[in-house]
Amino acid sequence: MVAAKVSRNFTKGSVREFEWRDKDFKFLAGLLHEKTGIVLNEKKREMMYGRLVRRLRVLNIKSFAEYCNYLRSSSGKEELNFTLNAITTNTTNFFREKHHFAYLQDQILPPLRKQLEQNPQHHFRIWSAGCSSGQEPYSIAMVMRKALGKKSQNSKILATDIDNAVLATGSLGQYDAKLCQETIPRIFLASHSRKIKNPKADLVEISDEIKQYISFKQLNLLHDWPMKGTFDVIFCRNVMIYFNKETQNQLVQRFAQYLKPGGILFIGHAESLLSVTDIFKCVGKTIYRKIS
Repeated sequence: MVAAKVSRNFTKGSVREFEWRDKDFKFLAGLLHEKTGIVLNEKKREMMYGRLVRRLRVLNIKSFAEYCNYLRSSSGKEELNFTLNAITTNTTNFFREKHHFAYLQDQILPPLRKQLEQNPQHHFRIWSAGCSSGQEPYSIAMVMRKALGKKSQNSKILATDIDNAVLATGSLGQYDAKLCQETIPRIFLASHSRKIKNPKADLVEISDEIKQYISFKQLNLLHDWPMKGTFDVIFCRNVMIYFNKETQNQLVQRFAQYLKPGGILFIGHAESLLSVTDIFKCVGKTIYRKIS
């Protein structure tokens, strides 16, 4: 076996498979910011290298300088999607930040159930923005199904992300069985999933009953939002932390436009709207209600 060619990064004192120059990192970080608004500082340099080396291997490209030149060329336009998908962080889990789902179940859905009893045709809409590989919208759907029962048939969840690869995972709805057992409450796991026979992995698939509530769509939050109408609830958690303050403010203003009066915005545990806008009132830990 021929050993892979390596280069040294004397600043870090480590041996690398590919040369990784300051100018390459700055170009890629700038490209990411231009296309998505995400800001990556020097602390994320090693993360970026680790996520992109696979693309260099697949393309048989010998250095990051060559990869950057490829992205600059007209033939590299398609590769740009792979670049952005590889860098974008997609950390998620079922029922992450449980207090959000408790608020959804106890505060938002009971009044809706009464409303649906009076008007069965009422449409309830939730947007999971930055849904990653689908665990968040599936968690929402399970809670919604439990609280509303068959009355939830007109309720819909829009799940969006910039990354086509994670959206494909979400649409498929198949996840590691052990992880599901650790994160999905038993009552939901028993009624809304089934084991998949797969010789390579122990998998669980979310039931069609839950899948029917969710539509997975690709969406860049910094580009046009083609959705019509407004939402009752928006989940946008651990997404805004990757944007600068100006972009965060713009996003929150746009979320407000897409929320009904009194609608709820859920954000991540490391995020806050206190210095961004006065359109929302804090009603719980990282839970905000649109004032008007």
